[in-house]
Amino acid sequence: MESGEDRPATQYLLALLLAVVAGLAGTVLYFNDSHVFLYFGDAAAHIVRARQFFDSQRPGIDNLGTVWLPLPHLLLIPFIAIDALFYTGIAGPVVGIPFLVGTGLLLSSIVRRLTGSRGIAFLSACLFGLNPNIVYMVLTPMNEPALFFFIALGGYAFLRWLDTEAERWLFASAASIALASLCRYEAWLLAPFLPLVAAGKGLSRVKGGIRPAAMLLAAALSGAGVALWLLWNLIEYGDALKFARWTYSVAPTAVRDHLQQRPLDVPLLFGRAILTIFGPVVLIFAAAAVIPLRHLSAQRRSLLVLLYFKLPVLFALGAVLAGFVQVDEWWWNWRYVLTIGLLLPVAAGIGLSEFFRLVPSVVARAVAVVALLAMPLVQLTIPSVGVPTFYDASKGFYDRTYEATDLGEELRCVYTGGGAALLTGYSQAQRIMLSSRLPLKDFHIIYDPREKDLYGPLWESDRYLVIGKRSMPESKGYVDYWLSRREVLADHYDIRLENEYFLLLERKQTGTSDWNSRMRRDGID
Repeated sequence: MESGEDRPATQYLLALLLAVVAGLAGTVLYFNDSHVFLYFGDAAAHIVRARQFFDSQRPGIDNLGTVWLPLPHLLLIPFIAIDALFYTGIAGPVVGIPFLVGTGLLLSSIVRRLTGSRGIAFLSACLFGLNPNIVYMVLTPMNEPALFFFIALGGYAFLRWLDTEAERWLFASAASIALASLCRYEAWLLAPFLPLVAAGKGLSRVKGGIRPAAMLLAAALSGAGVALWLLWNLIEYGDALKFARWTYSVAPTAVRDHLQQRPLDVPLLFGRAILTIFGPVVLIFAAAAVIPLRHLSAQRRSLLVLLYFKLPVLFALGAVLAGFVQVDEWWWNWRYVLTIGLLLPVAAGIGLSEFFRLVPSVVARAVAVVALLAMPLVQLTIPSVGVPTFYDASKGFYDRTYEATDLGEELRCVYTGGGAALLTGYSQAQRIMLSSRLPLKDFHIIYDPREKDLYGPLWESDRYLVIGKRSMPESKGYVDYWLSRREVLADHYDIRLENEYFLLLERKQTGTSDWNSRMRRDGID
């Protein structure tokens, strides 16, 4: 960011402010509800996936998987190796808060270079770092905090390259884009953007310009993340686009059909989400950024920086239109608009700088600043506005998977050793594993319909069996199969717990020969 001798006190103040606010928010939320960092279903899934690299029945590199990009999981590993940070989800804020601070400092540095004002730069960073939706997101082990940081780092290096034409900044931006593209797919549009700008800048110069070798290296580096992920999917699954051909889209069929019939609803919902999360005042000043850009030749770098930050938002919007992401009026997945939180502070900083230039009144300037900073207070105090990311996460947890958390705690109480097979679907299984606080290697998640014959693996290793009565799409077939054969289960298991959501069974203490005779009697080879 800034050099040591040039780093102003405001940078230290900004870092302290963001760290204290996020830390205080995390402390208050955790002591109010210890599940808070893992409300998001994906938060539990991400933290479990990271742990499975070394604590599972199949540890190792295969846990890179597909669909979810791997870098955030790898960054979590040193912290989720500590049980206290893993089972509580505290690894989320341990990783996320430094990313929040770093992103805020980078946005501040970008705006200061674009506007020449440290005060406006500080304010712009606060628009991002003090937004309650952003703060809650960085407290979770989701992929967004790492994405925010690496996109901001790439944007800062990109601006420094535009200003200095030093190749080291071009390479730094390309490397940051590669890392961002290994966090979330929204960064993938940035991979071709940097080489195209570099090529355009090189061709526009009559003499000198960027060396062809440097341009090629920057292009290769910026696309390295995308290329590595395609190569991994090709080697591991035999299909470079396996992640894009997963078994089902995030959005239900009804939602996809609705989008095809009424595609204009998507921009309207996107706009409503942005308005609710960031507020109208920020949007007004962001729109005012076009005023100083009317002389494009003089403000070309500002335009390019804004375009850089706009591309991830366009990718997210395209994903919604394609039906891979569900965004509806109930705040479902409104977190997908958070990437515009990197664009708006930069644009608002430019717009505010122009406002200060045109309006000399101290009172008017003070009113503008107060109005910009008031949105977090509005969100925290007015329920009709609220904090959508937190609301969405908590509603999803208590409406869909809280019972699985209870079941995991019950399993911990009765557990006396041995493995546990889970026929519950992924999301419920991850909740059970986390709340049980047992080693993940003790769990066997049954996800393949071919594993209907449970007797072999169970009598050898799995002492407990959990069947989720509220079957998920990926588990419905074999859950229904075994629930319809309860008389067979009763012959081999004792019921330790049963409610409307789950059936917890413990294998009867039966000898191997007797067990095999039971299998033959039940007609199971």
